Amino acid sequence: MYGFFLRAVTLSVLYFCLIYWTEVIEVVTLGGLIAGACIAGIGSALLQLLAWRIGGSLLRRRALLLVGSSCLTMDIMRLLPGYTVTHKLGALILLGVFCLLVLGVTEMTVEKE
Repeated sequence: MYGFFLRAVTLSVLYFCLIYWTEVIEVVTLGGLIAGACIAGIGSALLQLLAWRIGGSLLRRRALLLVGSSCLTMDIMRLLPGYTVTHKLGALILLGVFCLLVLGVTEMTVEKE
């Protein structure tokens, strides 16, 4: 359980920093950014837990995390008010960086079988 909370908080902080320090995605309010970061962190941690419970090969787990993280982030930007994408290519690169961070945090925090 400690590992789940560690992943959720770590990913929330990373998501917040990525969006706050880049000008690719603008958020009108700080509260909207914090809410999006919390949702992304908890959702990504749940995705990691699901991917490791399903099992399978390492490539299958990573593909599930990559697709799930990108869909989660796109839904957050689409559904929460105040998120504006200024550069589509930059947002795509930012989304890729976030997905790679999710994979990196997963590799560091989830126990090896």
